[in-house]
Amino acid sequence: MKNILNTFKKQTKPVLLIMLLLIIQVYCDLALPSYTADIVNLGIQNTDFNLIVTTGTKMMLMVAVSVLATIAVSYVSSKVSSSFARDLREELFHKILKYSNHELNQFSRASLITRSTNDINQIQNVMGIMFRTLLFAPILAVGSIIKVFEIGSNLSWIIFVAFVAVALLLITVIWNVLPYFKKTQEIVDQINRVSREILIGIPVIKAFVRQEHEEQRFNRYNREYLEVNLHVYRTMLILIPAMNLIMNIMIVVILYFGAFDALQGTLLTGDIIAFVQYSTQMVFSFMMIGGFTIMLPRVLVSGKRVEEVLETEITIIDGEYAQESSENVLEFKNVSYTYPGAEKETLRNINFKLYPGKTTAIIGGTGSGKTTILNLIPRLQDVTSGEILINDVNIKKYNLHNLRKKLALAPQKAILFSGSIRSNLLKGKKDATEEEMFNAIKDAQASEFVDNLDMEVSQGGSNFSGGQKQRLSIARAIIGKHDFYLFDDCFSALDVTTERKLRDKLKEITNNKSVLIVSQRISSIKDADEIIVLNDGEIVDKGSHNELKGRCSIYREILSSQLENIGDSL
Repeated sequence: MKNILNTFKKQTKPVLLIMLLLIIQVYCDLALPSYTADIVNLGIQNTDFNLIVTTGTKMMLMVAVSVLATIAVSYVSSKVSSSFARDLREELFHKILKYSNHELNQFSRASLITRSTNDINQIQNVMGIMFRTLLFAPILAVGSIIKVFEIGSNLSWIIFVAFVAVALLLITVIWNVLPYFKKTQEIVDQINRVSREILIGIPVIKAFVRQEHEEQRFNRYNREYLEVNLHVYRTMLILIPAMNLIMNIMIVVILYFGAFDALQGTLLTGDIIAFVQYSTQMVFSFMMIGGFTIMLPRVLVSGKRVEEVLETEITIIDGEYAQESSENVLEFKNVSYTYPGAEKETLRNINFKLYPGKTTAIIGGTGSGKTTILNLIPRLQDVTSGEILINDVNIKKYNLHNLRKKLALAPQKAILFSGSIRSNLLKGKKDATEEEMFNAIKDAQASEFVDNLDMEVSQGGSNFSGGQKQRLSIARAIIGKHDFYLFDDCFSALDVTTERKLRDKLKEITNNKSVLIVSQRISSIKDADEIIVLNDGEIVDKGSHNELKGRCSIYREILSSQLENIGDSL
């Protein structure tokens, strides 16, 4: 919990204020039974009306101060818990943004969402209660015990027996529910995962008439969550009635044995009333601690899950090299890559260079490692062996911000963010002018469906077709000035005419810049200066379109499979 505690240190001053307010509240609460004893022992027995009024006035002032302190504690503790949850969520989010694909594969997306929301909410809720119970209750309990001994009665054994009974009850309940709290959070992860899969895959589910199957799959986790929570809360509900029973029995026993002391004259009536009130306050404080203790296992599980994300070691470490150069050459030098846990290498001994003013293309079958090569350049993943160099400097030495600033990436899956076309284009260049935005849209052949920059973009770009999303993704990539342009099969949803216009425009835009195109369509890459043929993670040949047509059997196979669709001109 080291990272969580470090975040909590920011709240030190408000917590000290809460402690001061709690001490004031406890002092007022502990003073009331003493005043009650004075009214009974001195005021009523001596019929001293002035004493009763004076002491009663003091009691009212103490109650007023206690109420004000309680309100202040509630306000400050709510503010502290909310601020802490905000800071913790922000720290967690920033940590996740630093994750590479390797770290992201350790946690499911559903689990990261649950940890960022549900788990932090659990911590926030418990922290808000903690200040009003866990800090308040021990102070009240210790003060009550001191006051009980000040009375000097021989009834203290009753309080000890009640304390042992409450402790045994708490241990029994906690022992029974503790294993279920972790299971509850794991089930929430599963519910989020299944819900996310079903919502994303609704068109496929409907197309294959699998609604009933998916409902059963969701209901299985939903019922499991219900059963686990029922067991936990049924067990926990025993706690409060049982504690009330112990407290009431304790009061009856105190009154029974206290009556004998009163008859013998060793204990005054007012002192018995004060003794009962102090004993009740003490047991009530244990009840508060018990209620908090029941919540503690859940928050410990949530805290551990958040801590796992915060303490996960980042594999992509930022470098310090930030030198700029007018000539930028990128080189893959004996690069190999293996996905974590995989038995087989995804890439083996990859060697090629990207030169300014040249277009390089990579083609190969599905799973040959094309996208992995692109992911290695912006360091979304790091090479297993070999090195990637820019101007003879390993990219691991570059400052990540400066490295990625050199690159423009249009990913294989066109990802648009909810908002507007303007907000999406500003992610490509944060200070882009409207003229630059419209030029990028025009160059990406998207002007035919974009009326204005404030057009709404739904989550995931669901209000646009696949081809439209690809063109907007390309517009976002080309709006800024970059040294390297990386296009990951981002023309696949475009028709041949639109693609040809777009490629012609990209030649103008990327003049004197390095371009790397990954595609499975030969029509997208045939004009490249160099085409790399990838098969099973290895480069099997390099050359121009005409050279590869004549000598590379794999290239010819891909070509022949596409001839029917793209024509004999290839």
